[in-house]
Amino acid sequence: MPSGDCVLSFVIDGDSVRCADGREIRVLSIDAPEMAQEPWGARAREELLRVAPVNTSLGVEYDAVRVDTFDRDLAYLFLPGGDMLNEHMVASGYALAFIIPPNRRYADRIEAAEAAASAEGRGLWAEWGFTCRPADFRQGRC
Repeated sequence: MPSGDCVLSFVIDGDSVRCADGREIRVLSIDAPEMAQEPWGARAREELLRVAPVNTSLGVEYDAVRVDTFDRDLAYLFLPGGDMLNEHMVASGYALAFIIPPNRRYADRIEAAEAAASAEGRGLWAEWGFTCRPADFRQGRC
């Protein structure tokens, strides 16, 4: 169950948003292409904006670790209809599962969503968008 809310003020990329109250939230347990991974990063950001336009009120749910080393909140976000944004981004093929213990509350759901999206060629899976995984791109490996 969500434990707060975030009125979306800005979508940074496919896995980070800013709330009207100034909080920056890193969408937990997913990894979307970086904006510099053209055109994949922009496509992931566009998908997040499509399902959660600016001014959308998102439910916020925290797990064991609430803040990352960049002082961003780490959270699961829920759309007004109750669907989990994190899971949607992976299920639609615009992000990968990125589970970092101890934050594992929805790991099984998110990993299953990635397996289905990959198998069915959804989103960026259909366009070779994950040939270079975001984590590898950040490390300069591709």
